[in-house]
Formats: sequence, C-alpha cells, structure tokens
Amino acid sequence: MMNEPPGSELSASSQPSEPSDLIERSEPAEPSEPDATKMRLLPWSTPDDRPCFLITDGAGGPVSDLADSIEEMQLGIGEELLRYARAMHADPKVPDREFRFLSRRLAEALGDALRVARN
Repeated sequence: MMNEPPGSELSASSQPSEPSDLIERSEPAEPSEPDATKMRLLPWSTPDDRPCFLITDGAGGPVSDLADSIEEMQLGIGEELLRYARAMHADPKVPDREFRFLSRRLAEALGDALRVARN
C-alpha cells in the first residue's frame, strides 16, 4: 500500500486527502460527560486497619470483581451465622462461651454487611 503510485485506487481509498475526511468518517461524537470517577470502599483494610478505596469509573475491572466476590462471601457468612444463632437460641443447653463466640462473629459479620450496604 505504501508503495502505490499517487493517484492509484489503493492510495486514494486508503489515505484521506484532507483532515476533514477523517471527521466525516468517524463515529458521531457523544456529548462530553463530566468526569464520572468514583471512590469505592473496598471490603478489606490495610494492615494497620485503615480503609481501602478504589478509584473507578464504574465500568468494573479485576479489583472491582474481586471486591464484589468478597462482599458476596461476607454476606453469605453473615447469613450462615444468623442460622447458627437461631438454632443456638432454640437450644437451652448451649454454653455461654459458645454464645460469646457467636456474638463476636455476628458483630464482625454485621460490620461487614454494614460496610457493603454503605458502599
């Protein structure tokens, strides 16, 4: 193509003669939207327990997909703990230490669920 003589069919069809030819062939321009970047609170924290955020345009991506999976897992754990709690309340023989352990796990799950809900 690059070696075609000027005026041949290939050179005329493959290269626009004017910059305006590019504009005419391009897709219609979309109205410019304001910058749609968002900060997403991630379902994990730093080693020193500070929140982690993802700056995103909302289109998804590997980190966003991972966060979705972890949030789904956290909510599933919360549902499972709730089933255990209901079963334990129905059994009068459950020791207090098991209730305390369950209480700590339920508090963690509630914290995770609230984090997901606020996100």
